[in-house]
Amino acid sequence: MYRLWIILRTEIKAWRADPITAFGGLLPPFFILLAFSLMFGERPTLKIALVNHDSGSAGAILRQALNETLSPFGYPYYDLSPLSEVEAWQAFHAYQLDGVWVIPEGFSQRVTTGTNPQIEMHFGNYIDDLAKNHRIYQAEVLWRFYEKIGQPAPPLTMREEYPLPEMVDWLPIIGVGLALMSFVLGGMMNIMVLTYKEHISNVTLEFGLSPRSLGWVFLPKILLALGMSLLTGTIFFGILYILTGAWPGRFLGAAWVLAGLVALFWIAAMLLVGLRARHFMGAAIGVILTGMTVFFVGGGLGMVRNNAANVPWFSWLFPNTHAVDPLRDLILFHTWPVDWNIAILKLAGFALAGVSLGVLLAARQLRKIG
Repeated sequence: MYRLWIILRTEIKAWRADPITAFGGLLPPFFILLAFSLMFGERPTLKIALVNHDSGSAGAILRQALNETLSPFGYPYYDLSPLSEVEAWQAFHAYQLDGVWVIPEGFSQRVTTGTNPQIEMHFGNYIDDLAKNHRIYQAEVLWRFYEKIGQPAPPLTMREEYPLPEMVDWLPIIGVGLALMSFVLGGMMNIMVLTYKEHISNVTLEFGLSPRSLGWVFLPKILLALGMSLLTGTIFFGILYILTGAWPGRFLGAAWVLAGLVALFWIAAMLLVGLRARHFMGAAIGVILTGMTVFFVGGGLGMVRNNAANVPWFSWLFPNTHAVDPLRDLILFHTWPVDWNIAILKLAGFALAGVSLGVLLAARQLRKIG
């Protein structure tokens, strides 16, 4: 234990000499989160104008239905602009409005008599996702309109049920994937920094000449890198809370366990990189690119469970893919993952195999140097 304590103090001194590099695992996911917040942070509300030529009450009721129909998040689907007809068309053709709804004359009478009432919807050429949203939104608005005017309910009834206690937007889902990336990069950067410094200062030569087993040499490095991984990821949890309101709360310990097991796997891999790296900047760029790649292929952008059939086969070779959805359960929904036991067994297997193989290969590399 005394020998371990001496090496651990040496590692801490090496880390204190370059703390900015040690926090390199925090900056890349932070800037990616900012980029995604610009893309997904705004509510998908379509800005339209309503031109009402109807002299009856149905046109006014339709306007009320537009304002009152809310998404599951509680915001209106359509943002109505208070423009006159001339101003509305000018704004539409100047690409300042997403669309214009026109209620023709006699609309109320046609609704009352049931003689084929119609309204006009003018929209620009949208990408598929916005066009899909409009088709869904307008159906809900018209359904609410018929309820408000007292028309009999259609023969079809619908009921929506959601398995989780609350609905979340895309940004928090992506943010949890980036939080896992922060844990991973925090551990990878720190183990690589510590190992690289010893490598270029020829300390590894002295280790390689040791007559004892070299496993104890790597344990302090791994523990320090794991600690910095947990610190980096927890800081990112705070950033995620500020931007999206997502926070693990009482499940913070469970989130640490999941993310820590994932980080251990990558810490072991970077142990070998640090021993072989000749140029720190190139190795650091390689670490960041590796973390970003794993983030994208490991379920960082969407739920894995709901899309398991379309997940590439090689994604299952990374522990991130198995950890990201249980982590989302803990952080976004504050519920215990249904596959917790299976996920822990898989991640523990990844961590054990990664650390065992990494330490074995790293020890052999030191022996060659010695």
